[in-house]
Amino acid sequence: MPRNVYFKNGKTTEQDLYEDIIIEAIKIYGYDVFYIPRKIVKRDGILTEDLISKFDNAFTIETYIESVDGFEGDGKFLSRFGLEIRDQVTLVVASRRWNQLVSRFGRVGTSTKPREGDLIYFPLTKGLFEIKFVEDKKPFFQLNDLVTYKLICELFEYESQEIDTGIPEIDNVQSDHSQGYKFKVEHQGSPPEVFGIGEDLTFTLPSNTSPSPTATAEMLRYETFEDYTTIFVGPITFNDSNNLSIPVGTIITLTNEERSAIAEVTYAYDLGDDDEDIFLNDVNVQNNEFAETSSMFIDWSETNPFGEPYNTNNP
Repeated sequence: MPRNVYFKNGKTTEQDLYEDIIIEAIKIYGYDVFYIPRKIVKRDGILTEDLISKFDNAFTIETYIESVDGFEGDGKFLSRFGLEIRDQVTLVVASRRWNQLVSRFGRVGTSTKPREGDLIYFPLTKGLFEIKFVEDKKPFFQLNDLVTYKLICELFEYESQEIDTGIPEIDNVQSDHSQGYKFKVEHQGSPPEVFGIGEDLTFTLPSNTSPSPTATAEMLRYETFEDYTTIFVGPITFNDSNNLSIPVGTIITLTNEERSAIAEVTYAYDLGDDDEDIFLNDVNVQNNEFAETSSMFIDWSETNPFGEPYNTNNP
């Protein structure tokens, strides 16, 4: 039997009123978060994965926390790789507010809704979450309209992305988890004038391509010895978007606006830890204990400590 033609389920005025009520409720019971779009710098054309991405903008938007009983997901558990934290949270955002506050202000791509891979910074818990799934059909066509998005988010695992949103508590994620590098600059004759602390240094990497790839980093400190100077730098920003790390032993050209020097990468370290012992400040890590114990039966000086020495003539 056909539906009653005298009753219309979802007039425009009713839909607008329903959406206004949803938005007002979120404004009353929700929390402000920062929506951080992901910019794909380099994509894998075969697996369609982002090889390099960055986050350079953040938008404030109100959301409702659907996970009222606390974080969901797998939570904290011990795996073969150690302690893992997989907290999840479900946030509800009004589609109209997302279009007003995010989509029309520099949203990357042609998507008209939140996108998986973007980040949410949650000031309430000071956590940075990655959107794993966007549910756009719940509630299912109330008054013949879809007015909210449900964002299923999981605690973000930092993987060398560049984060420069201009908001210190968000940008600190990069400085807290990035690797720094130690360069050895040999003296030519008398010791050269050292680079200034806080300077942005540019270094050119060896490459078969032209022009050679370059990177920049802030100089943190230095140590001067009789024949060389050791320079410590912070997070690396690669200008050609092709590198995420620099192998130890690489010879680079280190420059600023006035001086230049030939340097060798001698060490890579975590910025939050002591430069002599990786993860020294983390009491939960046992790398030093494992290294001392294993040195009694494993020769770590060999390239392959578990097999025969590598033969360069017959690999």
